[in-house]
Amino acid sequence: MKQLRVTVNGKSYDVQVEILQDDEGHYPGAPHAAPPVSVPAPAAVPVYSPPSAAVATRPAAGPGSLCAPIVGTVTKVLVEAGAEVKTNQKLIVLDAMKMDTYINAPHDGVIACVDCKVGDAVQVGQRLVTFR
Repeated sequence: MKQLRVTVNGKSYDVQVEILQDDEGHYPGAPHAAPPVSVPAPAAVPVYSPPSAAVATRPAAGPGSLCAPIVGTVTKVLVEAGAEVKTNQKLIVLDAMKMDTYINAPHDGVIACVDCKVGDAVQVGQRLVTFR
């Protein structure tokens, strides 16, 4: 039993109420605890690692090939076969996403062959220049 005070038309009455069913607080609009929800663990997110530089990585000296570090279109070829080049000299200009990317000589050397021409679409790893 519960004892309550009820006011009707400005007059107060003390009443006793018998609880027949204990569902206190479970009526529409009453605040109540939400049932627990299980949330799946977040999936692993892949991490993008951009290339470290636009200069292809080759040994500091010696012969070899210079390959495209990015996908792009050749807009300028600044050297020709037989040319002597110095480390970091600009050799090729690629347009990638409307930005010019300069491809520089990774070491001193002599150009044996230019393996691309203006307008060529190149892929990552495609040979651009061969050194002697």
